[in-house]
Amino acid sequence: MKELIPNNRVLPYDLITTLFSDYSQKARFVWMPEGTSAKYNKDEVVDFPVGTVLIKNFYYSNDFRDDKKGRQILETRLLVKRRDKWDALDYEWNDEQTEAYLSIAGKNINVSWTHFDGSPRQVNYSVPNMNQCKGCHLRGDKVMPIGPSARQLNSEHNYASGKQNQLVHWAESNVLEGLQAHDQVPVLAAYENASESIDNRARAWLEINCAHCHRADGPAKTS
Repeated sequence: MKELIPNNRVLPYDLITTLFSDYSQKARFVWMPEGTSAKYNKDEVVDFPVGTVLIKNFYYSNDFRDDKKGRQILETRLLVKRRDKWDALDYEWNDEQTEAYLSIAGKNINVSWTHFDGSPRQVNYSVPNMNQCKGCHLRGDKVMPIGPSARQLNSEHNYASGKQNQLVHWAESNVLEGLQAHDQVPVLAAYENASESIDNRARAWLEINCAHCHRADGPAKTS
């Protein structure tokens, strides 16, 4: 389990521009009930079917320059779509990396690693309590996903079968319907890509780090 190798029909996915979370790294997966599929949405997160589980694992490589030196998984966050709402559940991993347990109260964890430049780094990482999930994920009066929109998924992922555009892969795997022609699907800039314009990079950073709260129906709607 600590290798985070997904079971059958659990799809790995990446976002083009990701939320900054104290330098933590993330491994994302999605599972949908058999025979169901998400619906394409041009502007917002794709419309997932009831029963969907969005899975996000937070970890730190021991050495950011060499993944082969191991890693420490801290938590696994789930968003589970019920009939009338999304439930947020957080699981904290044990030190042995053999199991993760439901965390209600959250906690702080001291984490150390070697950074990309070879310098030692450390951080007091915060695992949120159950109520804190709403601090980012609340839309109006309901918890909602933030990341997996079409423009965030419109990029290649290295699957076991080879590289393929994620939206195309989902459509061909019958878990996404209504996908538009490729030239009609928006794409978000990668904020770390220096070849992109500074305007597009800034907008991408603000979208994933700020705009999901600072919007008319977000938790920070007053600002």
